[in-house]
Amino acid sequence: MDKVKVRSIIETTLTSGNKIPGLFDLPKILGIKNKLESCASITEVIGILEANRSLISKSFGLSEEILNDGLVKLRECK
Repeated sequence: MDKVKVRSIIETTLTSGNKIPGLFDLPKILGIKNKLESCASITEVIGILEANRSLISKSFGLSEEILNDGLVKLRECK
């Protein structure tokens, strides 16, 4: 797994949103970030993102379309 490429896709997707995480969401988001950084495969990364989809969408102001596009790009990295 190319961690640099995966990080770039995730960061690009998140910056496409129209919000930044609020004070109460920040600890949860940082927890997700830690889990993502310890992943050894793209399948694990996608699983974590899917499991936390609602929180990520709400915290970063992402539409379903933008989040789905990011997940498609990650799947293509396999």
